[in-house]
Amino acid sequence: MNIILVGFMGVGKTAIGSRLAIRLGYHFLDSDAQIEKNNQCTISEIFKNKGESYFRQLETQFLESLREVNNSVIATGGGALTIPGNLEILKDCGKLIYLNVDLEKIIERIMRNKRRPLVQTENPIETIKELYEKRKHLYEQADIIINTGSMGQQRIVSEIIRNI
Repeated sequence: MNIILVGFMGVGKTAIGSRLAIRLGYHFLDSDAQIEKNNQCTISEIFKNKGESYFRQLETQFLESLREVNNSVIATGGGALTIPGNLEILKDCGKLIYLNVDLEKIIERIMRNKRRPLVQTENPIETIKELYEKRKHLYEQADIIINTGSMGQQRIVSEIIRNI
């Protein structure tokens, strides 16, 4: 069985996913890291040189490859579910866990990280709010929703294990 973490950027999918994989003895895959490795450039460079739609194509190709994967924890990109069909691909590949974090905490985390190409705008806070509202209903279609609140990473991992 695969466990697939979904949620907005900055919710901790990569950090939680790597810890969860260790606890379960699973492999860990991060979609953004795999795309960067496969293309030998950063996500920001892909966005800058080829655009978001090209990146989304690469993301869908990566998600399709998960059909061949088992016993893995997968951290998806925050926008992975925005492409029609990706939710269905992921549901075919494993159990979806939505890491739900308060919007104010998300904003705080994202504003500390300048590598996120979608928020390199004139008003990044407004951009974050708009993207979050557009995507939230997609994340809520996950099999399990974990409201992380102020939980530490190890407690979130334990909560996921308890719920799967």
